[in-house]
Amino acid sequence: MIVTFRAPQAFVTRNRNRLAMPYLFTCPHCQTKTQVDDRYSGHKGQCATCGGDITVPYFTDAGAVQASATRSATAKRNKSTGLFVAAGLAVVILACIVFAAIRYGGQTVAALTENRLRSASMKNLQEIATALNAYADEFGTYPPAYTTSANGTPLHSWRVLILPYLDEVELYDQFDLSKPWSDEANMSVAYQMPGVYEHPDTNAVGYSMVPAYYYLTGPGTLFPKGKPLGPEDVKDNGSQTILVIEGRPTISSGMWTEPVDMDYGKMQGLVGGAVGIEPGGWIPGGVAMATVDGRAHFLPIGTPASTFNALVTPAGNEPLADDTLD
Repeated sequence: MIVTFRAPQAFVTRNRNRLAMPYLFTCPHCQTKTQVDDRYSGHKGQCATCGGDITVPYFTDAGAVQASATRSATAKRNKSTGLFVAAGLAVVILACIVFAAIRYGGQTVAALTENRLRSASMKNLQEIATALNAYADEFGTYPPAYTTSANGTPLHSWRVLILPYLDEVELYDQFDLSKPWSDEANMSVAYQMPGVYEHPDTNAVGYSMVPAYYYLTGPGTLFPKGKPLGPEDVKDNGSQTILVIEGRPTISSGMWTEPVDMDYGKMQGLVGGAVGIEPGGWIPGGVAMATVDGRAHFLPIGTPASTFNALVTPAGNEPLADDTLD
C-alpha cells in the first residue's frame, strides 16, 4: 500500500532538481509495505492490515535518495514513449496512489492517532483519580457527586470540590460554594476549566467547557444516592473497581461545573454503546477509565457487559481474571 508524504526540508535542499519520494516501511508481521510520512518516525501503533503492534522507524534520507535515483533512471528509459503516454500513465499512477492512501494509509494514521488520544486521556484520568484519592484520604470518603443546599438544591459538582488537589487552589477560591453552580458569580468563574477535564480529542467538539470524565452513579456504584463511599468500602479488588470514566452525557448548560454524571441504572454495560447513556463516546475503539488504585486502563469495544458491570460494583464479589485490565 502507498501513502504520499512531504519530503524533509534537508532532502529537498540537497536535491532541488529531484522530487523526494516517501519512505518505505514494511510490517514485520504481515510484510505489508507502506510509504509513510517522516513525521510519524518513532510512533507506535497497530498495522492497518493485520492489527499487529508496529513501531515506525526513524527514517534517513538514504531511502528517499535511492528511490529518487531509481525513478530518474526509469524516466530516462521511458522517455521515448512520448509525453502523451507518460502523462496518461502519470494520471493512472496518481489515481492508484490516492486510492491506496485513502484506503490503507489512512487506516494506519487513524490507528496511530487513536493510540495517542488514548494515552493522553488515560493520563488525565490518572491525575483525576489521584486527586480523588487525596480528597478521600483527608475526608474518609470520595467527594459526593454534588453538594446540596439545606433544601436539597444541587450546588457544586465534585469537579469543583477536588480543585485544590489538582493544584487549582486559586481557581477553587473564586467559587462561592454557598451559592449554586449556576449563580452568575460562579458561572463567570466556570469559564476557566482545568485542562485535565478536557478530552485530548478537542476536534470532536471544538471549543467547549464540557468535561470528558464522570462518576458512575446510582445503586451498586461507589456513588449511590446520598453519602458517597470511600476506599475502605471497596471490598472487591481496588485495581478492578472503576472510579472515574470517559463519557458524553447531556449537559444542558455546556459547563463543567454543572452537577451531571453517568447514571449507571440506565446502562446495559455496552462499551461504546449509545452515546450519552453508555460509557465512552470519545475514542472509537473503546473507553478509557481509572480504577480505585489510581491506575488508568482502556476497555475495548466488545468487552462483555458482565465484565463491565463487575468493574463498576465496589462490593459485588464478582470473579474477574487477574489480567482483565492488562
